Amino acid sequence: MPGEKPLLSVVIATVGRADKLAVSLGAYERLDPTTPPFEVIVVLDGTTPAARAVASAPRPFHVKVVEKERSGIGPTKNVGAQNAAADYVIFLNDDTRPTPGCLLAHHQAQERLGLCIVVGHVDWDPQHEITPYMRWLAPAGHQFNFSRLNPERPLPWDACWGAHLGLPREWLLDEPFDPGFPFPSLEDGEWGYRQTRRGRPLRYVPEAICLHDHHYGGPSDYRPRARISGAATRYAVRRHPRLMWTLSLRPFAAAVALSALALWPGQWRRETLWDLDFRWNFVWGLFTPQRRYRLTQRRI
Repeated sequence: MPGEKPLLSVVIATVGRADKLAVSLGAYERLDPTTPPFEVIVVLDGTTPAARAVASAPRPFHVKVVEKERSGIGPTKNVGAQNAAADYVIFLNDDTRPTPGCLLAHHQAQERLGLCIVVGHVDWDPQHEITPYMRWLAPAGHQFNFSRLNPERPLPWDACWGAHLGLPREWLLDEPFDPGFPFPSLEDGEWGYRQTRRGRPLRYVPEAICLHDHHYGGPSDYRPRARISGAATRYAVRRHPRLMWTLSLRPFAAAVALSALALWPGQWRRETLWDLDFRWNFVWGLFTPQRRYRLTQRRI
């Protein structure tokens, strides 16, 4: 009902992708009619006229538009939560759109599971081309691997994928995303690590589904992301030295071991090459500055 306090606040951080934002916002008009009252907060991380126009267009639900200087996904989500009216916040990206039951599943999970951080499901948008490489990346690959998650048990911190999260607003306000994170990668995992250390559980809710529109034709399209992830790892390990093995040494050892195994006859497949390409570009980013992708000038 108009004027009714929302029970759910959806935060969408966008960096000028007006066309994708328009598709994303349009999906909220087709939610299940039993969805609880909600609002959408669009945070423009660096404003463009086109993105402002899309975000400000009239909608049958309440949209709040917040503009800020470019600072990256983590600080942008922080700002979104600060402006939320509901006690429960859902983070979705500007290149994702919720399925009709997505927000309802978040609400039901709150009642069923109690206080927790909900990891929602992310799948490729069937309205766009899904290449073989994309099917390899997700939803059971290097980008998202939901196949290893058990909905009946708490999740490891490294399953905290920021493309689709829901949580009590208060948890984000007193444990925000790191505003100094220098790369647009791993800010979600580092934040999830801090949350779980405080005893706040992560739970997978597969019924909460959003559809992702991001095209990758092959490994060359994903290479920059792999290198950025490696560079971001360097910062995360400096902040949390106990993660050295998990985030740095183990991936490096795995790249070496899998390269050796691939030398055996019969081991070369297309997916083998994709896997090694990703792993060694991650290692490359781990040991090189990747200055062009930095969000801050902090030395790491």
